[in-house]
Amino acid sequence: MFFEAMRFWSEVLKPLPVPCWNLPSTVTFEDDSLKLRCFTHAPGEKTPILILAPNAGHHQNICEPLVKRCIAVDAARPVYVIEWIPPTPQCSHRFDSIGDIVQDVAGCVRRLGNRVHLFGLCQGGWVAALYAALYPGTVASYVNAAGPIDFTAGDAKIHSACKKLPMSYYENMVAMSGGVQRGESQLFSFKSLNAYDRYVGDYADLWLAICEGDEGKVKKWRRFKEWYDQPVNLPGTWYIEAVDKLFKKNLLIKGELDILGRKVELKQISCPVFLIAGDRDDITPPDQVFNMARYVSGPARKKLIEDAGHIAVFVKESSLRHWETAILKNLDAIDSGAPILSDQVTAA
Repeated sequence: MFFEAMRFWSEVLKPLPVPCWNLPSTVTFEDDSLKLRCFTHAPGEKTPILILAPNAGHHQNICEPLVKRCIAVDAARPVYVIEWIPPTPQCSHRFDSIGDIVQDVAGCVRRLGNRVHLFGLCQGGWVAALYAALYPGTVASYVNAAGPIDFTAGDAKIHSACKKLPMSYYENMVAMSGGVQRGESQLFSFKSLNAYDRYVGDYADLWLAICEGDEGKVKKWRRFKEWYDQPVNLPGTWYIEAVDKLFKKNLLIKGELDILGRKVELKQISCPVFLIAGDRDDITPPDQVFNMARYVSGPARKKLIEDAGHIAVFVKESSLRHWETAILKNLDAIDSGAPILSDQVTAA
């Protein structure tokens, strides 16, 4: 057990590298708020994929497995990711609102020819929904992977916490951090939702993997730690808006959300809609994703990924197989107006 203990502590105490993108990419546009990254060198003849990666307090490189699968399925289709730049208390974009975020997405879509296949992951799911509802003519298809839309549906731990804590708690937290939602605060909140798993269970998993000599599991544990334990800041203004208008009041589903002086109506989304949820996701329960099908006017298809937690919906191999067969291989058909294949897809 001596060598196992030495290996365990070496993994736990190993310095964390600065999060970065591992896949080759080119920044095609950059301002104070974002970088628009291109991961392919396709000629641009096909409608590009634009991924809104999770922007919930961690580096957006968590979407790289999906990017890699997109390229493997169709190297001729451009793939872009919006990388949001974490604000500091000195940055002006710490005051960016939800409306500013949507306008940023609109600016990127214009640069990509004003038509995209829009993939929203986690918190990127609701941002993508707002954009698609306000600019429906620019969205060829919409995919929501583990992104909350009906924020009060299901037994979500985040919703439970939001109900119990007053808005003054969130407002004071941002104010004390100079107008940003600090990544450390976000990380503590997420860990508190599953305290035993994060503070005990994760380390028990590492110990068992070392004792079993399973280097694959050790590497997986390490990758998750390097991503999860290095949080980044969020703009305080849109964070407060999201907690109040979405997580607490559920205004999007109620049809009462105003963005950029316009009412956001999900029925304006008339393109093909793909909704993906994990059966073990207690951050965004399936109902929060699937209930969107009741409100859009476009054809909606739902897929429940078995034995999948939150981020597994867009990083796990079984999830990516669904992305490939039911979504990625249908993009040419969607672009041409041909019927969508029904493989592994359940109609809403």
